[in-house]
Amino acid sequence: MQLRAVVIVNDGSRARPILESLSRKGFDGIIESDPRAVLDKGRVNPPDLLIIEDRLDEMTGSRFLSEFLAIAWTTAAILISDEDEEEVHRRTEGLGILGHMRSDRDMDRLDKLLDRFLAMTFHEG
Repeated sequence: MQLRAVVIVNDGSRARPILESLSRKGFDGIIESDPRAVLDKGRVNPPDLLIIEDRLDEMTGSRFLSEFLAIAWTTAAILISDEDEEEVHRRTEGLGILGHMRSDRDMDRLDKLLDRFLAMTFHEG
């Protein structure tokens, strides 16, 4: 079973390294720039993982995540935010994010978060 991930960013061209990391870890990843479309699709077929840029054009990543988790609470999430960890934790408390990356180029952090997700996912079964 291949895990599905959706990367939600304003500029999809910047997310290619994220897709490459996802692929190396066994995910089928897609890039999306319209958070409303992801919400609509998530009602029918939610992904296993979301990677969300915090400064989306339409809404903040944490607001999107709050709305998404109301329809698909089992989806895990990683937030891309340049804020410090305490601020991200304060703003996203109760949303159950795996963690955050300080930029869309922080592949070391992404790999650690993906490893955490995979360990949790496959340890449960």
